[in-house]
Amino acid sequence: MRPSDDSLAIIAGSGRFPILVAQEAKRQGRRVVGIGVRGWVHPEFATRVDVYHELDIGALGILFERLKRDGVSRVVLAGKVTKQVLLDPAAFDAAGRSLLESAPDFSVQALLGQLGSRLAGEGMTLLDSSSFLQEFLCPAGVLSARPPSAAEREDVALGVRVAQAITPLDIGQTVVVKRRVVIAVEALEGTDAAIRRAHELAGEGLVVVKLGGAAQDRRFDLPVLGLDSIKVCRHSGVTCLALEAGNTLLLERHAVVAAIDAAGLCALGIEPGAANAP
Repeated sequence: MRPSDDSLAIIAGSGRFPILVAQEAKRQGRRVVGIGVRGWVHPEFATRVDVYHELDIGALGILFERLKRDGVSRVVLAGKVTKQVLLDPAAFDAAGRSLLESAPDFSVQALLGQLGSRLAGEGMTLLDSSSFLQEFLCPAGVLSARPPSAAEREDVALGVRVAQAITPLDIGQTVVVKRRVVIAVEALEGTDAAIRRAHELAGEGLVVVKLGGAAQDRRFDLPVLGLDSIKVCRHSGVTCLALEAGNTLLLERHAVVAAIDAAGLCALGIEPGAANAP
């Protein structure tokens, strides 16, 4: 099928992010092809798209064939798939192994950058992952009913400095701090698991900082916060969340802020480069 400007493919990992993208894209009149990553994709996603395929994470040859067959011109990556999948090279087909071998390293930027280049070679454009959810981007300032305390602001400031140091290394986007001590840094396990680990180590009174990093590629590397993460924070002794303004997606934003307030947490959107950043 010849590519159509109205056809959008969503390659969907876990969570509600892909579902929300599909809903908005269809509201705008797009024909939506869903590619669910088997073992990760939310079951509801298949009901929100016009055409649905479910593929193993490493089946890149089939992925490109399906995208071309369905006449896709634009692609969005949405939802989480952790880098643990890279630890099993046998999970990748010949096209997947070729992509891995051609990447300069195994950073998210390098691997998905290679994917973007391969899609471009097939006549498809990889879009900014927030293209259909601009209204969900975190604003600057205090988001919650409760503002952060002076002690929490000090922890946020430390978390920002540490996050700015680690994000260029592709380690993770989240830092957890308590009383000006770094308790946990996100790695392969993801944000929620890093928060739970911090709670096991240090108990209550945690401050979570989540930044995307100055060099991030908005096509596939935006920080995301949803209701599931708020539940994790509530049960893991978190008192304050600091998120990068304009660069973090608050999925179902009004519900997320309501859940933050209901849990008695504070949350703020920060601009790390601004003079008034914590």
